[in-house]
Amino acid sequence: MRSSDRQYTWLALALLSASMLAFQILLSRLFALQQFYHFAFLVISLALLGFAASGLLLAACREQRPGFGGPLLFSLSLLAAYLVFNLLPFDSYAIAWDWRQWPVLLAYLVAAALPFFSAGWFIGACLAQAGPRAHLPYAANMLGSALGGGLALLLLQTIGAEGGVLLCAALGLLAGLSMRPPRLAAAALALAAAALLAAAWRPPDALRLRLSPYKPLSLALLAPDARLTLQRWRISGRVDVVESSSLHTLPGYSLNAPLPPPEQAGLFLDGDGPLPLSRLQADSPQARGIAAHMPTHLAYRLRPGARVLILRPGGGMEAWIALASGAQQVSLAADQPAALEVLAGEYAAYTFRLLADPRVRVLPSAARGALAGGTRYDLIVYALSEGFHPVTSGAFSLTEDYGLTRQAFQAALARLQPEGLLVITRWLNTPPSDSGRAWATLLAAMQAQGFANPARHLIAYRGMRTATILAARRPFTPTELRAARQFLTANGFDPIHLPDLQPAELNRYNRLPEDSYYRLFQGLLQQPDQTLAAYAFNLAPPSDDRPFYHHFFRWRQTPQVIAQIGYTAQPFGGSGYLVMLALLAGMLILILPLVILPPLLLRRRASGPRPAGRLWIYFIATGAGFVTLEIGWVLRLTLPLEQPALAFSLMLLLLLLSSALGSLHARRIPLGAALTILLLLLALQTVSAPGLIQMALRWGWAGRIALAALLLMPPGYLMGVPFAAGLRALDRRAPGWIPWAWALNGAASGLFGLLANMLAIDLGISAVFAAGMAAYALALLSRPGTA
Repeated sequence: MRSSDRQYTWLALALLSASMLAFQILLSRLFALQQFYHFAFLVISLALLGFAASGLLLAACREQRPGFGGPLLFSLSLLAAYLVFNLLPFDSYAIAWDWRQWPVLLAYLVAAALPFFSAGWFIGACLAQAGPRAHLPYAANMLGSALGGGLALLLLQTIGAEGGVLLCAALGLLAGLSMRPPRLAAAALALAAAALLAAAWRPPDALRLRLSPYKPLSLALLAPDARLTLQRWRISGRVDVVESSSLHTLPGYSLNAPLPPPEQAGLFLDGDGPLPLSRLQADSPQARGIAAHMPTHLAYRLRPGARVLILRPGGGMEAWIALASGAQQVSLAADQPAALEVLAGEYAAYTFRLLADPRVRVLPSAARGALAGGTRYDLIVYALSEGFHPVTSGAFSLTEDYGLTRQAFQAALARLQPEGLLVITRWLNTPPSDSGRAWATLLAAMQAQGFANPARHLIAYRGMRTATILAARRPFTPTELRAARQFLTANGFDPIHLPDLQPAELNRYNRLPEDSYYRLFQGLLQQPDQTLAAYAFNLAPPSDDRPFYHHFFRWRQTPQVIAQIGYTAQPFGGSGYLVMLALLAGMLILILPLVILPPLLLRRRASGPRPAGRLWIYFIATGAGFVTLEIGWVLRLTLPLEQPALAFSLMLLLLLLSSALGSLHARRIPLGAALTILLLLLALQTVSAPGLIQMALRWGWAGRIALAALLLMPPGYLMGVPFAAGLRALDRRAPGWIPWAWALNGAASGLFGLLANMLAIDLGISAVFAAGMAAYALALLSRPGTA
């Protein structure tokens, strides 16, 4: 290939890789919005599976010359995939009993994999054609992918995911145009790309994403007078606001309250909610009357005139409750910046300019950053700003939540004044789960903070749907306990724990056949280890190393889950974890032919020697190590960067950019030295990263991004060397076998991407990094230079 031809090919490769990676991120956001988080999780595995399948096609083709057809097929399959998701209705709740949903699910998975198959074929053909210079197109692929991560963030913040899909398709066509096709084809590609670019800024209504009918936003829009008044994409997801006379959300509001709820609009994040936006002035008699019957009002009675930090402020409900209850100063953590943006913008007048109140201050950081500061508060309140999620659905069990870990509760206790209170409100589930885990986590945090007798420092009570916990820095006094009893009696709330609780006070108002909440809370207080081990759900306190607060699954639940298939309306039979197991089984079935067939096809026509056995281990190890560390870093960086989508995109940008540079220099760096230094860097990170991240919580955004670059780019540079060096050695020893390596690497990445997520949930993020290091250690032992 001439030098000029190579340059055009590599330009097309970079453009296609950028479009592909941006589409991967956008698709994960679209799946999270349309269905549930489980389906967003599928995207990474489907992309890598598509890559592996492209290696099979390359092995079957005698001609492996990249042309404009690859990018064109990518753009067409991308648009077709989006149309399948949007126009073919899929009911994830009915899949357990309705066989008709399985073909639809299969169509979703195939449609999602096709764009990555098309892009993977083009990338693999470029690598195969380059032969001993394969490190150069590999670097172009990495560089383009890195730029795609940044492009996805820009698209989410500007035109949104729907428009972003059209722009990605246009970028794919421009990649095809870069291959200098015949004049007529070039004109058609240019016109189609221009049309897609124009449509991206204002997608037609027919291309607007259609949500699952079970998403809370879909249900809210069924009300006869429902009006969608605002819709906006942000990095963290899509924001929708619905106004309807049927929207009333006051979690925990006492049944004894004489006042009706205020007029409210519902704010939905990624279709989940609603977060209530209340048309209510905080200083009005109505606001004071309603606030007096909310569960958290007791804290304001016990600490009048308090300086308050509200974590997860949502649509501002807890903020006006604090002001109406007499709080002197209210600080709001920026846990849900999109909601605060709506409160300060379009719905400022609706909420009587709540955020403009001189007593209210919006902090620049989310919960953990706010708790890392030096300010101390009289009250720290975890607002209940998320919708009710039945624990049996498992719809959120795969999501990390650093605001509800043991370390987060420790930080909250440390930021209290000597007389301060920590206030936590959670939903009630049957059997107890969410509130029980909050109680267990708080007890673990208090033990770590040195509380000798936590029972004297705690009050817990429940209404019809919520449980509230108060934790004091010092023991509650008899006067405070009398005030608490008066409040509970006036509002019909049942105590779960008081330091001097009497049996006659239990289960009086919100009657249960058996007070399982009291029994669970007392068991966790008196015999925590035995209670946690014997309980039906996993209530072990989450930590920063295992931040999966909503993961309640236990393996011993499996027989019951299987027995209930077809008899329950819950979508995944008890746990999102089982979706990972089903996906793992499916991936194994699909991967086997992708691993076995390429060497059989290549063996028939390759004239030279076959790859040595250790090369199988080497390419599997490099693929497994790269994707495992990717997942470990995105989980770890979610804490300082606060938003999973931002952490994912920035991780890809920095890691792939540095890997591109490493692959460019692969010829100059001895492979053994690169792998050895990489392992030393990863070992150093294992020791230092948690402490550095805790320090970074007190820094501004520039410092946090600099830390992300420090953690990612040095090892990322070295991680760009092994695959490129392996391709060079493979071409020297077994010419024509690069498609096999491409398929093997993709298959390993897809499989170990799933295993890494399961490992994080079961054993923690540190175990993910240990597995990544083990994979690269195996690559070091099996590297081609020692063959």
